[in-house]
Amino acid sequence: MLSSWKSVVVVGFISYWVYSHQHALKAQLLSKDLPRLYDAGAECSIVKDKHANTRFKFCEDGVVVSPGISIFSCDPGRLKWNMVMGPMIDPNPRGGLWAVHYDSNSVTQGPYRLDLNYFSPNVDFHPLGIEVTPSAEEPRVLVINHKRDGPTIEVFRIYFSSETGLLSLEYENTLQHPSITAPNAISAVSDQAFILSQDHRFTYRLGKPLNMFLPLLETLFVLPLGRVNLVEFDTVDGIRKVHTLKSGIPFANGVALSDDSSTLAVASTNRAEVQLYAWNQNSIEYVRAIKVPFSPDNIAFAGDSLLVAGHPHLPSFMAVKKGKTHTSPSWVSSIAPAVFDETGAGEDSWISRVARGARVSDILKSDGSFLTSSSGAFADMDMETMFVVGLYDGNGVAKCRVVT
Repeated sequence: MLSSWKSVVVVGFISYWVYSHQHALKAQLLSKDLPRLYDAGAECSIVKDKHANTRFKFCEDGVVVSPGISIFSCDPGRLKWNMVMGPMIDPNPRGGLWAVHYDSNSVTQGPYRLDLNYFSPNVDFHPLGIEVTPSAEEPRVLVINHKRDGPTIEVFRIYFSSETGLLSLEYENTLQHPSITAPNAISAVSDQAFILSQDHRFTYRLGKPLNMFLPLLETLFVLPLGRVNLVEFDTVDGIRKVHTLKSGIPFANGVALSDDSSTLAVASTNRAEVQLYAWNQNSIEYVRAIKVPFSPDNIAFAGDSLLVAGHPHLPSFMAVKKGKTHTSPSWVSSIAPAVFDETGAGEDSWISRVARGARVSDILKSDGSFLTSSSGAFADMDMETMFVVGLYDGNGVAKCRVVT
């Protein structure tokens, strides 16, 4: 009798879990019939480095530095060193940061690797999330770095050569803190504060045998163990304070702050949704979640829309991660308020409008033959240009027109 009751409880629990996660299961596990490329009229093309054995590939994130110039975080060694999804076998060689110029007066003919001046060549460099601080006078690049001895955020100052017009970076400081264990994405609040997502509680840095199953179980069972922090820092003295804005987010991934500073968006990868919070300087308040038809990765605001890139078929993505194939599907959507600013003066905030209704539109879809494993999309609104990066894409990045 007791055994039968146990069976009923187990079956009931499994049924409830499947029911409550049915959207995420469909979004991640069901195969989609996708074209080679659908780009909603954005006229996408691949930007690649034409040199043999290029390392401009496996780019996870990107950001606009100034109109007509963007930089990308790329790591060709990701198949052997990936703290988020594993494995962590070999931290050599290093990844890099790359720049692309794309205005009509471009001084280059393709992407070029950025010099990291004064950054020790003996230090691991495995860049993931990347951001530029909003300071116009002394802009800096913040880069999440998954080194073998622990994650850090590297701070670089941006320089433009008056002679060549090229971009270079100068190392300033390394930010680290005991509470920063699984950093994934970063969004600048000011020149001395940023929002940081931490995707897992259990990481592949755990010793054996725990690292063989705990990170995987946390992902598969959608355990709410991710979090979002507000980090205050100084470029000389390092981190001053780490404050938890929100815990209990399953696989907290991409983060983005809206242009009007009303909204903090957080991608929950294994719930296949983007959570939206009202931003109140040092605190946030949950407003709503918007479901997307894939596992969202990085996100970025582009004008009145939020660009969301991700992975629509987990089995294909895992096959690429394990080196069994070279292609997995890509999907980029945009989330926008269903209504425009009714005041006409910017007084109707993004979060108040999206709370009243939202529309989700497809921007780019690919079966993986055009772009593999899309992990981020961002836009240079001044140049009406959008880029889409692929976590395991070996050809480069996609450059498209902004579609409004």
